Amino acid sequence: MTGTAGRRPDSGDQSARQRPPVSDLVDVRLLDAIERGGCAICAVRSRSERATLDGIIAERVLDIGFRAGLERDHAFCRRHAAELIEADRRASGILGSSILYGAMLERRLAALRDAVGRRGRSRRTRLDAARRRPPCGVCSQGAQAVETALGRLPERAADPAWATLLGGIPFCLDDLGALITAAGDAPAFRPVVDAQLARLQDLHQRLEGYAHHSAQDRRHLVTDGERAAAQEAATLLGGDR
Repeated sequence: MTGTAGRRPDSGDQSARQRPPVSDLVDVRLLDAIERGGCAICAVRSRSERATLDGIIAERVLDIGFRAGLERDHAFCRRHAAELIEADRRASGILGSSILYGAMLERRLAALRDAVGRRGRSRRTRLDAARRRPPCGVCSQGAQAVETALGRLPERAADPAWATLLGGIPFCLDDLGALITAAGDAPAFRPVVDAQLARLQDLHQRLEGYAHHSAQDRRHLVTDGERAAAQEAATLLGGDR
């Protein structure tokens, strides 16, 4: 169970020669995410979020309505606020992110000033309100892309080539749970579930093996798979970005 699940297949792999059939652009994009290696659902989410940030920098910076809605109707979560400048640098520089950061800071600063100018319960109430944020539009776009993927992948499991491919994807644990939930009791998806559970069991055994072999008199017994297990577990539990 080690060594192949998380890498992109090369031209010599059997999986690359037998690419599953596609019916539309959704399938094409899903296969692209799968072939990048790692958790395919994480890849779908990340690609959508990055495209959304790039689109905001390219098209929304000078949109007065969009800027007016920041911190009121929509916002950026902590992670996407930090990634906004990275999207700007990919495009041209830091002008767009500077404008958007200025708009966000203006509103948050006003809320804080209003709160600290009060006392007692009124102050606490306004500080609590200042900490509440509108939904992150970038997260919402990523969630929509994931919802599309979760709806499509169980359907594709009815095709043997897709089922084989899905069984070998190193899904992170949260996305695997979401995928199994989306698949429900579909019989065609059961082999995928069995393969994924076997992958998790193998990882658990390698983690235990590393711990057992880490004693000074047994360190020579540690395998490469056991050494790799902790990093694999970090990605499994923390997501693959």
